[in-house]
Amino acid sequence: MEKKWWMTTNIYQIYLRSFYDGNNDGIGDLLGVMDKLEYLKDLGIETIWISPHYDSPMDDNGYDVRDFYQVSNDYGDISTFKKLIEKARNLDMKVLIDLVLNHTSDEHEWFKIACDKFHPLYEKYHDYYIWHPGIINESGIKERPTKWVSWFGGPTWDYVDSVDEYYLHIFSKKMPDLNWRNQDMKNDLKKVIKYWIDLGVDGFRVDAANHLEKNWDFPDGVPGYENFSSLPKHHEYIKELAIELFEPYNLLTLGESGGASKEEVRKYVGFNSHEFNLLIHFGHCWADTGYTNDRVVGKWSKSELRVNDIKRSYAHQYDVVGDQGFNLIYWHNHDQPRVVSHYGNTEKYHKESAKMLAITLYFMPGTAIVYQGEEIGMTNVLYESIEDFRDVEVFTEYRNMLNNGASPKEALKAIVDRSRDNARTPMQWDDSLNGGFSQVSPWINTNYNYREINVELQAQDQDSILNTYRYILNLRISDSENIIFGEIEFLNIDDNESYCYLNVGKTSDYLVVANFRDYDIEVKLDLDLKGFEYFYGDLVDLSNKMKLLPYQAIVYKRKKA
Repeated sequence: MEKKWWMTTNIYQIYLRSFYDGNNDGIGDLLGVMDKLEYLKDLGIETIWISPHYDSPMDDNGYDVRDFYQVSNDYGDISTFKKLIEKARNLDMKVLIDLVLNHTSDEHEWFKIACDKFHPLYEKYHDYYIWHPGIINESGIKERPTKWVSWFGGPTWDYVDSVDEYYLHIFSKKMPDLNWRNQDMKNDLKKVIKYWIDLGVDGFRVDAANHLEKNWDFPDGVPGYENFSSLPKHHEYIKELAIELFEPYNLLTLGESGGASKEEVRKYVGFNSHEFNLLIHFGHCWADTGYTNDRVVGKWSKSELRVNDIKRSYAHQYDVVGDQGFNLIYWHNHDQPRVVSHYGNTEKYHKESAKMLAITLYFMPGTAIVYQGEEIGMTNVLYESIEDFRDVEVFTEYRNMLNNGASPKEALKAIVDRSRDNARTPMQWDDSLNGGFSQVSPWINTNYNYREINVELQAQDQDSILNTYRYILNLRISDSENIIFGEIEFLNIDDNESYCYLNVGKTSDYLVVANFRDYDIEVKLDLDLKGFEYFYGDLVDLSNKMKLLPYQAIVYKRKKA
């Protein structure tokens, strides 16, 4: 295997709007990122991934792009972006940006022309999007062509009176899907990509990449995801971009796809596949969903945590990638709840469970992504009103729950537990006003616990969550041959209480033994323990039968002769 720069890098995902407000207008920005680069460098971060910074009406916090060539006024301008790149270079750090390929904003110039029959370029840009005349029902009334359901919970088709057609949008209705069968449209997006490469970015996280192709027969079905997700032809589009742009410039590209088969995963990230470098997978992200009633369903339905499913998901991913590509590890991103609230315990064992989660994940092989605030154990929100939320998805799903018979209290609890806004509250830097994020009221309320959970407080505590992350992330760099490039073997993989594995490295092996529960457990290790010595975490004597306290996690190390 040829070792690439992106294999050993630690990536930190920045949700730009909530990271740090550099100009005190209540919104995180590029100046704020620049101010905190030294903090990230000290944390052990070598690459930052910035959420969409493009000009946008912000229906979906920047994923609805109005102009691919401009920075949103909320975040700065092109000059500031160039300065960020320069400062990152001086700190020997790399910069990734989000690349939104599936859709634009309905305020993008392409779409505005696509809706204007009198514009001289109407025919060209109309075909940049996906349209349907609709169908006539038994009553003679025109209606949507299919009953497909968008990822945000509403219909995927909306009507434009000026052209007497419906356009497809698999996310918000303000985010019309692009027609990837149109070569002119693809060429225009290639120009966008080249523009940001020339400005100095080191790669892209490609948003919604597995949705680029659609079933143009438009068969009906509910929810119909199979007609706009992971269709085979989308691989051709990705490969075209990789061969022409990603590979010649030695970029890191992160794709995303849930539930991909071995064949499909190796198409995405196989060393010779010419698509992505790393794949963001989701099998471990929702190990506590379960059908409980008709009122609250899908990811909003919370059940008992299945620790074994988390392990199986990662084991599956290591298996399907094999030696044909490289693995990616992370707990959550901007689309999931805070991991310490999701899988840990914020009431009685906040510190213990957050540190356990750090140890169990970041001693595993592969390239690592840390989501902002994870390193201090930021938690879910405790908003008391639906009006406190900002995510466009929340309001659609809240209405759906009420329509399904949920009470406002029941629906709000589901939103508080699972909403994407949990991961989007302002970063908690200190115990001052708004957690040090901004001196004015932020775009979304700061979480309730910023005085107890913040960077400044934890920086002073050697035993803090922050210093646990700092130690492990820097160790991943200094001992990459034994951690990042190791081979993992899960132990007791079917056990639903412990999280144990052996990471076999070149000169040393790491053994991780952890309790994922809020009660004492006994762990049995069917393993030759000769040569292993205590290395990190809670000091517990190693044996083939061990008793662990709630959320206890220990690392042992064995040096090879």
